[in-house]
Amino acid sequence: MMRVLFTFLILGAGLYLAGCTTEPDFSNVPNLLDGSTTISKTTNTDRLGNAQDSLVIGVKFQDGDGDLGLSSNMYPDSVLIKEGYNYEVKTLRRIRGQFQDVTQSFGVSNSGNFPRLRQDNKVGPIEGTLSRSIMIPHLAVSRNDTLKFRIRIKDRALNVSNEVETPSVILRVQQ
Repeated sequence: MMRVLFTFLILGAGLYLAGCTTEPDFSNVPNLLDGSTTISKTTNTDRLGNAQDSLVIGVKFQDGDGDLGLSSNMYPDSVLIKEGYNYEVKTLRRIRGQFQDVTQSFGVSNSGNFPRLRQDNKVGPIEGTLSRSIMIPHLAVSRNDTLKFRIRIKDRALNVSNEVETPSVILRVQQ
């Protein structure tokens, strides 16, 4: 079970701040800010009482034309849907001291889609933080398993952002 949460700040014509500000000049290709990723973990139980770790991954972004996210009516965004997800996650596991991509063998895809960040369809720069919640059942990982994630996003024009990496997190901590 995965949930996508997001926060964002729209800059540009509709937002007035105290004083004069210049509209940022971001690329139309989405940019994830290096060193901006965060990961937080809580341990809880699912509806059946099984222990799980809940991770929230946050990454800061910038986009020059604001065409990020999919509408709730998928038809206008059908080209993007055929191309896969707009929030792509690679799962890396520490194995013998080295992080290895285990995305295909992990059993659950952590990739998904996030909703449109601008509902007004205006073209202009936006920046903010995308936060994604991921649940990892303890049955899926070994004790003291260490994971980290590589993330990239796509806009509706199919421009692909750079890839950023989260800090590592230890799951199913030995008590």
